[in-house]
Amino acid sequence: MLSFQSDVVEKMKEYPMAAVLCDVLRATNREKVQRVIFATFRNLLEKPRQSVAEQFAAEMIHFKAVPVLNILVQQTKDDVELQEDIVFLHERLNASLQDLSSWDEYAAEVKSGRLEWSPVHRSDKFWRENVMKLNENNHEILKTLVLILQESQSAVAIAVAAHDLGEYVRYYPRGKRNLDALGAKEMVMGMVSHGNADVRMQALLAIQKMMVQNWEYLGRQLTEDAGSTPKTVELR
Repeated sequence: MLSFQSDVVEKMKEYPMAAVLCDVLRATNREKVQRVIFATFRNLLEKPRQSVAEQFAAEMIHFKAVPVLNILVQQTKDDVELQEDIVFLHERLNASLQDLSSWDEYAAEVKSGRLEWSPVHRSDKFWRENVMKLNENNHEILKTLVLILQESQSAVAIAVAAHDLGEYVRYYPRGKRNLDALGAKEMVMGMVSHGNADVRMQALLAIQKMMVQNWEYLGRQLTEDAGSTPKTVELR
């Protein structure tokens, strides 16, 4: 019912609304549950501003709503409104899927707070092309990764967040200053004693990447200074 109010839908983007509903959708075949979820999904795509609707669409795609719709659209429902919602969502999300970039899907995943080992996290091509986007909108995505590291109860999400922060400084050496400002380095170091083995491993790898960038940066500075007027080199 709240999704019928545009102003409320605008605020829903701050929570993993679509992700949770996708979980429920995939777990049940009960038509009355599908009816409510699809009606809500339609509101999430029709009521807010285009940028917010695109964020919801990316989240629905990432959390596997499209495969469910691909099956249901081939079926005939007695409920006319349900049938209309299924057709609408099928067409809208498949159209969005054509335009959806790997960054859009990644950003939707991060904003949902539910990180998993999807292919982009370990793609060198993805990080080379998109690392600077973590600095956009006042470092919104970077700050969200740090928040996941700090607050998530999921070992998988924490491991992925630590990995991504390591990739951030690997492909953007100056990014270490941003992580220091956010207190991320200390948080990653704290994960070295985590109870989950994968979290410990990803934390160690991330710290290693941060330290490598320190020494590489210092080496470049010393090389540049060798032929110029001597000056103090600060390691940051």
